[in-house]
Amino acid sequence: MPSLHKVATGHCGFVGAMGSCVEYSPVGASAGRHRLLASARSVTRCCCAPSEAHQKRIRGFHGCCSAPSTLTNRAALMDLIEMQKWAYMPDLPDDIGPVRDLLRAYSKIPIDEIDNHILRVRELAWGISRYPCVGRWRFLRLNDSHDPCHRQVVFRLSVAGSRDVFLDLGCCVGQVLRQLRAAGVQGSQLIGTDVQAKFIDIGYSLFRDRERLGASFVVGDMLDPDDDRLEGLRGRVTIVYAGSFFHLFSWTQQLYIGKRLVAFLKPGTRNALIYGRHIGTTKPGGEAPTTTMPAYLHDKNSFQRLWDEIGFLTKTRWKVQVEATGDAALVPSRLGRNSHPVNFTVYQIS
Repeated sequence: MPSLHKVATGHCGFVGAMGSCVEYSPVGASAGRHRLLASARSVTRCCCAPSEAHQKRIRGFHGCCSAPSTLTNRAALMDLIEMQKWAYMPDLPDDIGPVRDLLRAYSKIPIDEIDNHILRVRELAWGISRYPCVGRWRFLRLNDSHDPCHRQVVFRLSVAGSRDVFLDLGCCVGQVLRQLRAAGVQGSQLIGTDVQAKFIDIGYSLFRDRERLGASFVVGDMLDPDDDRLEGLRGRVTIVYAGSFFHLFSWTQQLYIGKRLVAFLKPGTRNALIYGRHIGTTKPGGEAPTTTMPAYLHDKNSFQRLWDEIGFLTKTRWKVQVEATGDAALVPSRLGRNSHPVNFTVYQIS
């Protein structure tokens, strides 16, 4: 079966299931222009902070074109520069009190050392992935401890005799797993998966818990049907967290991911829960064109249709709930007023 990957070269972010950056290479004006335009329109892919290497690639493309630049190309380049600026914040944000508390109480890091520790770890992560979740410090974001869905998850995992198992899809450094572990969930009930093994190691460095976390991690690509590393998850989980994940992919890719997630559920599960956050829209459809397929952004109705299709293909039924978070700073301004971050919950109803 062919891979569902987007085609790209020169990875500078999460690769495979987590997106990638298009290489700016002077291989011909038309090909280079196509790569630049596709990348500049992308919400989540070419998200490097300005760097000398990156600027050289842009200059290399510009220099290969003997024809005058068009207004479209100039607009695309400006769009890319805007994305670069948006994707990287040099200073710690103001809203990381919860993760500071977690590092103090769970990781036992002295409070006066926490900020420098975070800065050092971010530099390690940035060296692996020039991705907005790293550049904009989103890997420090925890779930709201007062959120009803989060509280339901903690209860299900912590209640005596619980058979629930939690999967963090695209876990990055695994901050959500640590939040649950600190809340009393057993490590044996926690699984994280990511396409980048180095992020899992960075998570251990951030939280200093390699010997006591007790969670399992699986490195693999959700979009590659020939990647059998994730087959060990089949029939193991009941709760899935997908933070900033679905909005990276086309409708077809999301459908494939959903089918695979259903296969990960324990046999006989009737109360599975899939929740998380992503960029939503009031005008669902393809956004952020890439070199192959556009990512599909959802409103509540389109996300329900997606899960209706997944349910039809897997003989399951699902109910979608979506809530806008109002945090407009999480969305690039170029996406306009139609796009906004949302929290979602997908309940299995049969």
